[in-house]
Amino acid sequence: MSDSAVCVLPCRVPLAGPFGAGSGGKAITYQTVQISGSGSVLCVQDSMELDDTAQPGIAGLGPLRSLRQHGLYVHPTLAVTPDGVPLGVLDAWMWTRDRETLGEDKRHWPIEAKESMRWLEGFERCAELAATLPDTRLVYVADRESDIHEFMVRAQCHPQVDWLIRAAQDRKLAEGDTLWDRLAQASVLGEVSFTLPARPSRPSRPVVLTLRVERVTVQPKGGEPVTVTALRAREERASVGVDPLDWRLLTNRPAETLAAAAELIQWYGRRWTIEVFFRIFKTGCRVEALQLSTLERLEPALALYLIIAWRIQYLTVLGRVTPTLPCDAVLDPDEWHPVYVAIHRQPPPTTPPAARDDRLDRPLGWPFGSQG
Repeated sequence: MSDSAVCVLPCRVPLAGPFGAGSGGKAITYQTVQISGSGSVLCVQDSMELDDTAQPGIAGLGPLRSLRQHGLYVHPTLAVTPDGVPLGVLDAWMWTRDRETLGEDKRHWPIEAKESMRWLEGFERCAELAATLPDTRLVYVADRESDIHEFMVRAQCHPQVDWLIRAAQDRKLAEGDTLWDRLAQASVLGEVSFTLPARPSRPSRPVVLTLRVERVTVQPKGGEPVTVTALRAREERASVGVDPLDWRLLTNRPAETLAAAAELIQWYGRRWTIEVFFRIFKTGCRVEALQLSTLERLEPALALYLIIAWRIQYLTVLGRVTPTLPCDAVLDPDEWHPVYVAIHRQPPPTTPPAARDDRLDRPLGWPFGSQG
């Protein structure tokens, strides 16, 4: 495990975002996440769609990708160690879309009025948190949707937070060429190898990535210049029939050595942790089956389930990393005693068992799979 593990902080979970029909003036709930010590903590962000079309009785929901579907969107920030242990949900925006503006060309809208603002707001929350953690380096990690020039400009105002995002656009550089061309011409720094985790659509497999790194200044026409490290990690010897990996990443951090670049690749690879978290939240907790009458009632329930989903993921990962860890290290007696009795049909022992051995993480999911 990383030595970045975790003072107790109140972390805000706004019940609605600053944009869309469901936003504005909402109360704030609080989640507790522990982060302390030296080292780095990854703040992984992404968005998920909750389709409540099968629940027509919930008032206040908005359209999704079409007017025939309705539901809402959730954009959480999951704190993760570089070793992949989830530490908690730092922040989560929830919003609904406006039926009147669905499908409208929003390119002329100010960034504050777009859904893209969620990426900037999430980074701002990480910056606020970083100010309270002088011994911990927070690293914002996000996928291609966060490749927004306004984000990189604003991030310069918060040097206390590092950021690592996947590039989505072949941006203009200050010298007149483009980002893709510059990376294609960069010299090879070296190679990194790892096992690509399995996904529902593909098995795990070994991967060797060739790394190229350039320090560039991104400057769109009429925009403010931003100097970043651009990194390309490409699978150049993929097996026949395999879709090769090709990651283009942007970061504020320098990467002058192979070790520094390999660390960035490892950190970006941890982004998959939030995909697993989403699967627990949606499929394990079955949040799309919640039958509540209004959006105002649904939002706090979802905030609670975000915490529950993290807790399940945390216990699962701990069970793999430290299989002999006593269950009382993460569960109070009032929590593990009834679980033990339910599994073994006998009184709990005086000495707490190992959480992994007795599968004490699994019963936490029982209520979510029931029909009651």
